[in-house]
Amino acid sequence: MEFTELIQYILYVVLTAILPVAAKYAISLIQTKIRESAFIEEAAKTEARSILIKDALSDVMDAVLYVNQTFVDTLKAKGEFTESAWKEAKQKAYNAALLTVSEESKKAVAAVYGSFDNWLQLKIEASVKAAKTSKDVIL
Repeated sequence: MEFTELIQYILYVVLTAILPVAAKYAISLIQTKIRESAFIEEAAKTEARSILIKDALSDVMDAVLYVNQTFVDTLKAKGEFTESAWKEAKQKAYNAALLTVSEESKKAVAAVYGSFDNWLQLKIEASVKAAKTSKDVIL
């Protein structure tokens, strides 16, 4: 056996043993990078969705405060705030919120909570309560 044949044989044996291990390591590394990429992508989506939902919540609170200032306070000052006025105020806040909340935020809320409409009704009620509480604290 010549020296070159011996080197070829040794290289063949070494590569035969190392190549599967190296391939397994490379595949494992690629799979890890794909999972990390998916995790980062999902985290970015979650963060973006969270920002959209916070924006929607802020818009709902603004709508409630607007209706309170322009409609409810006037009726209360006149002593005319009745059950039907409450329903009208709630509808006005609902309509104002629908106009101010972006379509992207509506989709984000629906994706997280299932129904934008149900979420909006709940948040209007919560915003009214929060506005009443903060008024009581201020006054």
